[in-house]
Amino acid sequence: MNVQDTGVELLRGAFEAAPDGMIVVDAEGRAVLWNQAFLAMWGLSEEVMRLPRPELRRQFAARLVRDPEAFLAEAEEVASAPGAVLHRLVELADGRTLEMHSRPIALGERRPGRIWYYRDVTELVQARRELEEASRLLEAQFEGSPFGIIVVGMDGRFLRASRRFFEMSGLDEAWTRLPVLERMAKLEGLARDVSAARAFNLRWRSAPDQSYAATFETWDGRFIRVTTQPLRDAAGAVLGQVFFYLDVTAEQRARMEVEAQEERLRRLVEGLDAGVIVVDRERRFPVANAAALEVLGITREQLGELRLDAETWQATREDGSPMPFEEFPAEQALQTGRAVHGVVMGVRRGDGSRRWLLVSASPLERAPGGEVETVVTTFYDITERRALEQAMARARHLESLAALSGGVAHRLNNQLTAVIGNAWLLSRGENLTPEQQESVAEIQAVARAAAQLVQDLRAYSAPAGGTGATADINRCVADALARFGPGERQRLSVTLAASLPAVAGQADGLAQAIAHLIENGLEASPGAVEVRTALIDAGALQPRRPHRWEPSEPPAGQYVAVLIEDGGEGMDADALARAFDPFFSTRFEGRGLGLPATLGIARRHGGFVGLESAPGRGTLGILLLPAAEA
Repeated sequence: MNVQDTGVELLRGAFEAAPDGMIVVDAEGRAVLWNQAFLAMWGLSEEVMRLPRPELRRQFAARLVRDPEAFLAEAEEVASAPGAVLHRLVELADGRTLEMHSRPIALGERRPGRIWYYRDVTELVQARRELEEASRLLEAQFEGSPFGIIVVGMDGRFLRASRRFFEMSGLDEAWTRLPVLERMAKLEGLARDVSAARAFNLRWRSAPDQSYAATFETWDGRFIRVTTQPLRDAAGAVLGQVFFYLDVTAEQRARMEVEAQEERLRRLVEGLDAGVIVVDRERRFPVANAAALEVLGITREQLGELRLDAETWQATREDGSPMPFEEFPAEQALQTGRAVHGVVMGVRRGDGSRRWLLVSASPLERAPGGEVETVVTTFYDITERRALEQAMARARHLESLAALSGGVAHRLNNQLTAVIGNAWLLSRGENLTPEQQESVAEIQAVARAAAQLVQDLRAYSAPAGGTGATADINRCVADALARFGPGERQRLSVTLAASLPAVAGQADGLAQAIAHLIENGLEASPGAVEVRTALIDAGALQPRRPHRWEPSEPPAGQYVAVLIEDGGEGMDADALARAFDPFFSTRFEGRGLGLPATLGIARRHGGFVGLESAPGRGTLGILLLPAAEA
């Protein structure tokens, strides 16, 4: 085989080994050369390829394509333009797609034939169609999204923006061609707070692999929420940033209105005189107004650490007995889902004192299943009102008792006058035996004691009012001291202030009042009792022990005062509260009329009586009298 033959064989081998289907035709269209790839691709046989007439071969092949007429028309086009170069896609009837290239074979000036190349591009075409479909879908989503979307590269270079972005921002296509910094400045300038918009841009540029979100108000009053997402390639590397713009004006204004309503409600609750507390299912207090904190004597931080339980609040019923936890109004509302109104209960404050509250509780929020989630509890501090009501009730009681005492004293006084007079006449008799004289003396002593009792009753029940007379308080003290024996006077330490103004009143009555205070001191303590007079300002008094005043707290001002202090056992709170009640006494043999009589005398003279006492710390009695007008 010569070199030429070898070359031809090599060319034939290469032609046959080519992956593309190939066919060479002469100038008359007769098939001269083809490879097996062409036959397999078209499904043609060697016999068809050797048909003498090219049009027969073309007609046979036309049956294999989807559009035979177009196929045959193309063949006619090639025949009429032998120098044309063709590149087209041929769709076969079985669904495959072939890519066709055709060009004339040139040998110098001659064109003795044409070569056709066919490649099966079915998968490539299908992939391209799917990609185009995906692109169309992406485009529809990009342009049909409610978001305005803009895509930029890592260097800030503009890549793409949706039509909605331009509508939302009011920018135009010319903006996309601006330099990066100028373009960013114009975009930031749309926000009312330009510095916040600039800071947002700096954040994503400093950490582009993160997502960010912020809401900006525009100069025309709209609110735009901006969200960013990093744009990544298949390996995850960040290529740029995608910005999503959403108009949330309606949502933001609704939120602002809700917040404004909540603020108005908060101010309303804070301005209420009533205490308001919300209790949740964990028995904690997420909400409380200032009035509630003031009544309970705790701070908001302290309330946050507390819970609704029996131990913390040590609640009592209206009658003073302990209130079980299940009777707490808030607990009842949580458990039953029903409102509870008008419960009077005592609770312990933060400083340990007790306040009386009028409490109501109602369910506030419920879970989807109907269970109560939170309860709003409202309460009023009725401590002072309760004390005033009790004081008024006591005043009415004492007023009735005073009227009764006055009537009894008047009747007894008439009867005692007869007893004392007749006893005196009996004592003057000459024929009385010693036993009879002793009996008469006993009658006289008992009658005098009864007369003193009547005098105290009359002093207690006497109405208030001026007497028209004046008295020297130091002389009244001296007259009171004269009523005690030498042994009792030795236990008295007396200090009388000089140059005291006179007081309006009757000396005998005032001496009687002072004597009762001294008598209480002597009976309360076996030791010394201090008696002193002074001119004092009631507003400057600073009690060192629990105290009380009758008939009321004295107003500030100058008073002539008599002070009697003992070192006895003192009184507890209950005894101090009842000390001025008629016939109340802590001593078995006491009459219980000394302090009530003193109160009646002080009231009649426009004065006040005070007691300051505590267990183990003795008692201080104070008689305050206004000075007589000069």
